[in-house]
Amino acid sequence: MELKALIIDDEDSVQSILTAFLNRYVSEKGKQSNITSMSDPVQSLFELTTHGDQYQLVLLDVRIPKLSGDEIYSSLEQVNPEILNRILFVTGYPEDLHDRFPDNTFNILQKPFRYNSFSEKLDEMFG
Repeated sequence: MELKALIIDDEDSVQSILTAFLNRYVSEKGKQSNITSMSDPVQSLFELTTHGDQYQLVLLDVRIPKLSGDEIYSSLEQVNPEILNRILFVTGYPEDLHDRFPDNTFNILQKPFRYNSFSEKLDEMFG
């Protein structure tokens, strides 16, 4: 089975770490990965509104210049709500989400993170 994932982060170093962790995670599960990384949030939102249901996992930074992760989430609530539970926010500022959406529960991986916490989060989401 293949895990198709989209990583949205404006920092190349974070994209690289998430890609490496994701590849390790899927190989430990005996699966294949198909990972797309994007740093442009506007392009990312377009990808998610047009092809979002193709992804089993979306790793989304919150503080991105031009269009933040919570703004992307807000747009998806309107146009593609069935993929919201596939989003894992990767952020050093989880309070940004709780302030903006006090009633929502999110999948959050708090920066800085290690592989163990990353894989535990994915186990919770896919378990």
